[in-house]
Amino acid sequence: MNRIVKMAIKDLRLLARDRMGAFFILGFPILMGLFFGLVMGGSNSGEGRAKMQVAIVDNDNSDMSRKFIESLKANESIAVSMEELESARESVRKGKRVAMMVLDEGFGESAGVLWGQPPTIKLGVDPSRSAEAAMLQGFIMESIGQLVGERFQDPDLMRNFIDKSRQELADNQSISSTNRMLMQAFFGSLEQMTENIGALQTQSDDSSQAPNAGKGIQFANIESLDVSRAVDPDSTAGQIAKLNSKWDISFPQAMIWGVLGCVAGFAISIAKERTQGTMTRLRVAPVSKFEIIAGKALACFITVVLVIVTLTVLGVLLGMQPKSYPLLVLAAISVSVCFVGIMMFLSVIGTTEQAVGGSGWAINMVMAMLGGGMIPVMFMPAFMKSLSNLSPVKWGILSLEGAIWREFSFAEMVMPCLILIGVGIIGMSIGTLIFRRTDA
Repeated sequence: MNRIVKMAIKDLRLLARDRMGAFFILGFPILMGLFFGLVMGGSNSGEGRAKMQVAIVDNDNSDMSRKFIESLKANESIAVSMEELESARESVRKGKRVAMMVLDEGFGESAGVLWGQPPTIKLGVDPSRSAEAAMLQGFIMESIGQLVGERFQDPDLMRNFIDKSRQELADNQSISSTNRMLMQAFFGSLEQMTENIGALQTQSDDSSQAPNAGKGIQFANIESLDVSRAVDPDSTAGQIAKLNSKWDISFPQAMIWGVLGCVAGFAISIAKERTQGTMTRLRVAPVSKFEIIAGKALACFITVVLVIVTLTVLGVLLGMQPKSYPLLVLAAISVSVCFVGIMMFLSVIGTTEQAVGGSGWAINMVMAMLGGGMIPVMFMPAFMKSLSNLSPVKWGILSLEGAIWREFSFAEMVMPCLILIGVGIIGMSIGTLIFRRTDA
C-alpha cells in the first residue's frame, strides 16, 4: 500500500509541474463553468417563442365549429390539437399547452351571425403566458369573423338561419311592433341577397373582412376558464423552477469537463511513460504492475475529487447552493470511480501518446456531446435524450445535479451512482487486464 501511495504522489507531482496540463484539468473547466453560467443567465425567463400550443374541445361538432377550428389551424402562430376536456385541462396545468378552448353545443348555430347573441367560447390560459393570451383572443376573433363570410357563401345555410330567426322573432312577444317590422324587412333583404349567389360570391370577399374593420360588433363572447397551473416536476419548466442560480447548471458541466481533462491527462501519461522508458525502469524496480496501475488510479481519483471540490467552492462563492452536501460527496466519489475506470481503459487503447491522446479526446467529446456536457440534456430533443443514457457523462452530471439542485433523495441517487460505479469497475477491470498482459 505504501508503494501505491508513493506512485500516486509521484504522478501528482508530475502533474503539478505540467502547467498546461494542470490548466486543462482545473483552469479550463472554471472558464467553462463561468461561460455556461453567463449563457444560462436567461434560462429562467421562459421556454422560447415557438407556436402557441392550443388544445380544443369541440362539444358542438358542427360544420361551423369544424370550419372555425380549420381557420385556427391555418394560422401559422398556432398549433392546434383536439383533446377531451380533462386531457386538455391537464395539458395546460402541466405547461404542455399555452391554452385550452371549449366550444359548447350550439356554437355553430350562432357563430358568424351578425344578429342575436354571439357564440360563447370558453378559454383557459396558462397564467404565466399572459402575452400569448392576448394574441390568442385576437386570433379567435379573426377566425370568428371569417365565419360571417362562410355563411354568405352558402345560400342554403343562410336560408335556414333566416327561417329560424323569423320563427324566433314570431315567438318572442316582447319585441315591439316597430322593431318587429324592421327585423322582418332585414330578413327579407337577406333572403333576396341569397337569390343571386353569383353577385353575392363577389361581395363575400369583402364581407369576410368587414367584421374586423367594424366597430361595436361582438363576434364572440369569451369566458375565462379556470386552469390552475401545476408544473410537472419532470418537465423542462419544472426542472428550471428548481434552480437557485444560473450556476446550478453550468458548474456540474464544468466539473465534468475537469474530470474529462483528468481522464485524458492520466491516460496520456501512461502512454508517455511507455515511450520514454519510464515504465521499463519502474518494472525493473521492486514495483509490481498492479502497484503501478493502482498508483495511477489513486492519483487520478484524488485529482478528480479535488476538481469537484474546487469547483464546488467556487460555485458556492458565486451563489450556488447545494441542496445536500452528503449526497454531493456520494456523487463525487461515484464520478471519480467511474472516470478512473474510463481512464484505465483509454490508456490501453493505443501504444503511443498521439494514439491515446487522439482517441481518448475523441471518445471524451462524444460522451460529452451525448451526455449534456455541451447542451444540458433537459434542452435536447427526445431522441437525443434517449441516446444520452449511453453516456457516462449524462449520469455523472445527473448525480451532481441531483445533489446540487434537483433535490434528489438518497433512493433517487442510487441508480445514477450505481451506473457510474459499474462503468468504473468495468473500465478498470478491462484496462488492468490489458495492461498486465502487455510487456512494459
